[in-house]
Amino acid sequence: MEMEVEDDMNHRVMFSDADADQVGQEAYGLSWPGKTRAADQAGEPATGSLAPRVDKSLDFQGARHVLIEGDNLAVLRHLRAGYGGRVKMIYIDPPYNTGGAFQYPDNFRDSAAEHRLRAGDGADPEGRYHARWLSMMYPRLLLARQLLREDGVLFVSIDDHEVHGLRMMLDEIFGSRNFFAMFPWQSRTSRQNDTDLCVQHEYVLGYARRRRDGPRRLKRDNEARWRQAPGFAAFPEPVDSGRYSNPDNDPRGPWKADPFDAPNVRPKLTYAIRNPTTGEEFWPPPGRCWRTGEARFAALRDDGRILFGRSGRARPQLKVFLNEKQAFGEVAATWLDGATYGTASAGTRELQALFDGESPFQYPKPTALLRFLLRLATGPDDLVLDFFAGSGSTGHAVMAQNQADGGRRRCLLVQLPEPTGDPRWPTLVDVTAERLRRAAGALGSDEGFRFWRHTREPPDAADPWSWLAPLGLPLDARLQPVTVNGALAHRVRHGEQTWLLYAGAELDEAVLNGLLSAGADVLVLHRALLDRRPLAAWAAAGPTVKIVE
Repeated sequence: MEMEVEDDMNHRVMFSDADADQVGQEAYGLSWPGKTRAADQAGEPATGSLAPRVDKSLDFQGARHVLIEGDNLAVLRHLRAGYGGRVKMIYIDPPYNTGGAFQYPDNFRDSAAEHRLRAGDGADPEGRYHARWLSMMYPRLLLARQLLREDGVLFVSIDDHEVHGLRMMLDEIFGSRNFFAMFPWQSRTSRQNDTDLCVQHEYVLGYARRRRDGPRRLKRDNEARWRQAPGFAAFPEPVDSGRYSNPDNDPRGPWKADPFDAPNVRPKLTYAIRNPTTGEEFWPPPGRCWRTGEARFAALRDDGRILFGRSGRARPQLKVFLNEKQAFGEVAATWLDGATYGTASAGTRELQALFDGESPFQYPKPTALLRFLLRLATGPDDLVLDFFAGSGSTGHAVMAQNQADGGRRRCLLVQLPEPTGDPRWPTLVDVTAERLRRAAGALGSDEGFRFWRHTREPPDAADPWSWLAPLGLPLDARLQPVTVNGALAHRVRHGEQTWLLYAGAELDEAVLNGLLSAGADVLVLHRALLDRRPLAAWAAAGPTVKIVE
C-alpha cells in the first residue's frame, strides 16, 4: 500500500509499506566493509614503548619539539595519556589514495577478488577503491579528536580522490556543525597539456573540536569576551598594509575607503544621505542598512571620514585607518591562491634550498600554506601535532612562525620509517629529522627536537626518559637529575606537582628514606625494583607512588 504524506518542507511525497519496514534499519551516514574493525582499533591499548634516541636529536635536553618514528596509529595510542585534550591544532597530509607510486603507500585499493572477500559477492564494486583507505583513516581520526582541546582544530589536506568520503567521515566524528571551512588551495599555476582538464587545486578541510557559537569576529568592542568565549573561532589575519595609502596626506596616516553600507535591514540605520557635491540622495542597497545611525554619521562627516568616491559624486564611503585595524586584523578568506600561499612546486623548491638542490621527498607542502593555518588557529604558546609528518614541513613552518611573531609553539611530529633507497637518509623519518636540523640552521633558530622511536619492548627499567609516555607526561618534559643519599633520581614538574623518578638498580633503606622525604608529590619506581623490595611495607608513607610496568 502507498500513501501520500507531507514533509517538513510542505512537499508531497509517496511513502510505501516497504519504506515503513526500513524505519529504524536505515540511517544517514557513511558505511564500508571493515568500519567496525577500524573503530575498534582506536580503542585498543598502547603496546610497546616510546624510546628516546639522543643521538638522532637536536639539543635533546633543551628541545621543545618532538619527532617520533613509528606507525602513527600505535603512536597515537601512546599519546592519549599525556596529550589528551591538550593539542590546539592538528595538521595532516595523508596519502590521497591516488594509486600512484610514491615514497609512501598511496594505493589503498583492493582487487575485485579481495573486495568480494571483505564485502561479499553482492557488494558494490566501487567500494574496493575506497574501503581500505577509509579503514586506515578512521581510527587515526577518532584518536586525533581525543587529543584536541575544546577549542582545538583539525586541518586535513586532500584532493578529489577521497574528499567526498573524508567529509562524511569527519562529519560523523566531529559533528557536521563543527565543520568550518573547505579551503580550495591552488596547488599549481601551470597548465597541464596532456589531458582534457587541468586540475590546479587541492583542499584543506577544517573541523573544530567545538565550533564557537559566538562571537566569532574579533572587534574592538568585544575583545575581552572574544578571548574568553569557549570553542574555536579563527584568529584574524594580519592587515595587508599594501591596501592602505594616504593620497590626501591625512595626519592620521594611511587609510582605505570602505562602503558605508552593512548587512541586514535595520530601520534606525536606514535613512537618506545627501551627496554634498551633487545633492543626490543615497539610500542603502536592497537588503542592507548604513553602518551607523544619523548622529554618528554626522560626527564622522564632520571629522573628515566620509567620502563620496574619488570624484566626489559617488555613494558614501568610510575612511578606515590602518592604525585602527592593525590591532584586530582582517577576516581570513577561504580561497588560498598559489601566489600568496605557495604551490606544490614552491614546497619542492623550499626543500631543494635546504638539501643542496635535491628534493628527498615528493610533493612537500609549502610552509606559506602551513603558516597561514598556524596563524588562523594557534596562539604563541600552543601545541601542534602532525602524524603524517613527511619531510617535516609542519615542523619547519612552526619554527618559522615562532621566529616571525616571537611565539613558543611546540610541535609533535610522527612519521613511519618508510625506506627511501638513499643511504644518506635511509628512511623518511631520517629525511624529516634532517630537514628539521637544516631548517633550524637556515632560520638561525635555536629550537631543537627530541627524537623518539616506537619499539615493541616495554619501558626500560634503567631509563626514566622511556617512562614519560606511560606516565602521561609530555615528551618534552624536563628531567632534572638530583642526588638522593648518593643515588641518582630525576625531578620533573607536571602541572602543580613535583614528580621524582628513580631508576636505580637498588633501593636500600637510606635511598628509600631519601626518596620519601625529598618533598615530591609523586614518586615513580619501576616494577622490577619493587619485585626485589615489596611496596606494602612503606607505601602509606610520604608521596603518592606510581609504578612503571
